[in-house]
Parts: sequence; structure tokens; C-alpha cells
Amino acid sequence: MNTNIRDFFKSLAPFNDTELDNALELFEQISIKKNNYFNKAGLISEKIGFVNEGLLRSFFIINNRELTTFFQLPGSIAVSLMSFLQRTPAIENIQAIEDSQLIVIRRKDLYDLYMNNWKWQQVGRVLIEKYYIKMEMRSISLQNQSAKERYHDFLTEYPEVIKKAPQNQIASFLGITPETLSRIRRLN
Repeated sequence: MNTNIRDFFKSLAPFNDTELDNALELFEQISIKKNNYFNKAGLISEKIGFVNEGLLRSFFIINNRELTTFFQLPGSIAVSLMSFLQRTPAIENIQAIEDSQLIVIRRKDLYDLYMNNWKWQQVGRVLIEKYYIKMEMRSISLQNQSAKERYHDFLTEYPEVIKKAPQNQIASFLGITPETLSRIRRLN
């Protein structure tokens, strides 16, 4: 198993190598081709993925419009969290923007890890905290920043996404139209 995931889990809880070796047997590496889905709306999310390579995006479809909510880069987690936690059909899609590699674990196996080692409970808690903070910061940004400020923050946080994601997906993430994004880019 890739050392990146080992380092990632060790950064979240004080695992020893044996604990990680045993747990990582429950994870599998998967490939997702560009435009294919890790999770589709309407299905119950049964797995959580650690993005090892590539780029994915989370989005909803509302009134026949795609609304991008997150981009998942290497080192981040891909999950339709509400569906995963509540065991209800997802309202969110997670799609590969480019060919991607993920290391995934099924919900049942993750919950078995939670039951057998408190360190995995800590991993779950820390990931949920990070996810919540990211969502809250995004909400505050959409409500309190100008489109130009949001774009500049996006450039800082996601510089590689600018090169890889279509402009309409970036504009949707920023809460603006593609035309407004073009105007902001021209002025910079």
C-alpha cells in the first residue's frame, strides 16, 4: 500500500506499523477514468476514498444545473458524507475530472476498525472536523466575499485546479457565472 496513505493516517492518530499493516489490508486501490463517477446521486454511499492521484469534484444537480461544491486533490478524502453516515441515497455526485487513483474502504470495514481500535475513531473524528471546517469556511466565503476575493482565494488554495478543471465548474464552485469568471480573469 502506498506510503502516502500510511503517512496520512499517522498524521491523524499515533498508529504503529503493525496496526496500520493490519488495517490497510481492508483498503483497496481503485482507478477511476476521467468523467466516471466515484459516487452517484440516488445511490447509498458505501465507501470512502483517499485521493492518491488525480482530481475529482463533488457536485449537485439543481434545476438541471450542476453546482460544484468541492474539488478533491491528492491527499484529500472523497465521500458523499451525508449518505455515508445516514445510509440514505446520496444527493451529491463525485466525478473524476481526470484519470484518478483512490484508496478506498467500505463503510462496514471502517466501522469494524472503529470498534476495534480507538485510534480509528480518532481518525474519523478528525476527518469529520476538517470536513466541517472546510464546509463552514466555504459557506462564509460565499456569503461574505466578493467574486474577485473568492477567485483569489481559489487560486491560492487550488492552483492546479485552474489548469485542469473546466471554467464552468470553477465558476460554479465560486458561485458565479462563467462570464463573470472570464471578466475577473481578464482584469487580473
